[in-house]
Amino acid sequence: MMLMAGGKRKPTKKQVKNEPTKPNRSNLVIGLTGPFGSGCGEMRKILEKLKFCSFKISEDIRKELREKKGLIEKGELGWRKVLQDHGNKRRKKNRAYWIEKVRAKIDQARVGNKDIVIDGFRNFQEVQEIRRIYPLFFLVAIYAEKDERWKRVRDDYNGRYNEFETDDRRDRNEDFDWGQSVQKCVDDADYVYFNNEHLVISQQGKELPKTQEIERTLTEQADDFVKLMKGEKNPRLPMPEEVQIAAAYVQSNSSTCEKRHVGAVITREQDGQEFPISMGFNENPGRVNTCSKQGACYKDEDMISKLGALKKIHCIFCGKKHDTIKKPWVCCECGASFKEWLHRNRNMELCMAIHAEERAILSLNGRSAEDSTLYVTTFPCFQCARLIIDAGIKRIVYVEAYPTPETAKFLKEANIDVQPFSGFTARSFFRVFPKVN
Repeated sequence: MMLMAGGKRKPTKKQVKNEPTKPNRSNLVIGLTGPFGSGCGEMRKILEKLKFCSFKISEDIRKELREKKGLIEKGELGWRKVLQDHGNKRRKKNRAYWIEKVRAKIDQARVGNKDIVIDGFRNFQEVQEIRRIYPLFFLVAIYAEKDERWKRVRDDYNGRYNEFETDDRRDRNEDFDWGQSVQKCVDDADYVYFNNEHLVISQQGKELPKTQEIERTLTEQADDFVKLMKGEKNPRLPMPEEVQIAAAYVQSNSSTCEKRHVGAVITREQDGQEFPISMGFNENPGRVNTCSKQGACYKDEDMISKLGALKKIHCIFCGKKHDTIKKPWVCCECGASFKEWLHRNRNMELCMAIHAEERAILSLNGRSAEDSTLYVTTFPCFQCARLIIDAGIKRIVYVEAYPTPETAKFLKEANIDVQPFSGFTARSFFRVFPKVN
């Protein structure tokens, strides 16, 4: 064997061939997130057919549970809760635990310059960690309405809707860094796709998925975002909805809200084009200190004081008795959120801020918004819905995985056209649509 500079032995051809080809910082890495039942698994399979190297965060969770004989098969009572509990347990000790597991797998695989897809992002901190590692990382959020997702996964629950609802509620947003936070992941996505078509056929009284049609639909979406993420020549121009949603996200950057930054844009169509006529972001009134200056969210402080004063309370979901409850305000038995149960509207009536939609309507300064479109980064609250209807706005385009059902019903009854957004968000807008001179 020949010696290299420094006295190191030169590896044989056989050794070089068998050595894993590690990915580099130029790999395109796509992460998938979204409420379960939305279609992330199906999208992962489509990307695999496009020659992406595929990895799943949940595989390591299942493997550890299997080794400890703690894995419960899909369909058994509490099967998803077991996965959620174990995922949280490891993240509580090390926020990057599952990302380190996946990264080790990627390093061990013969990836080289191939594209990578990682399925199963359910924690916001994990998204931030993977963004730090891979500069060419894009998060793709796939979501669908709750009723449609239930149709897709009800066999996994053997028809137990209450269990599905409990798991979904927990999955959406646990109020601690190591918990499930799919809603935050969707908010942080580079590309979102509303995958709500009920593509099924009926056979002998049972619904079966239209596999070929589902594959065709998802392939069309993947072809769209993959080409743009790769920066291929002659890409499409941004869609009007992408332009206006990007403008709404830019508005949200002006907010200093402790909880969520929201932006809104009102547009009117003229000669086949949409023109913005008003904008807004959520912030306290001018004569009131912002929550960031005060160091606390008033509505949250009020909610926490009320929760902390509760004594001898039984969890409505599992019946567990609690003499007192404390942060993070969840049931120690089933993980249900007391905030979600006892304050379903998140104490919104005590929010001091002028909301983004409200500010955009006020900023019209008497101009008509009749038959206009409202683009908003977060689904409107019930109070804002009243103002939207009164202003004559006829269409809402929003980015939100979990719209408030009562507000959605209210808007529908007022004949407002409510459309979930699909496309690139402001996070990646200029990465995929660079300005051309």
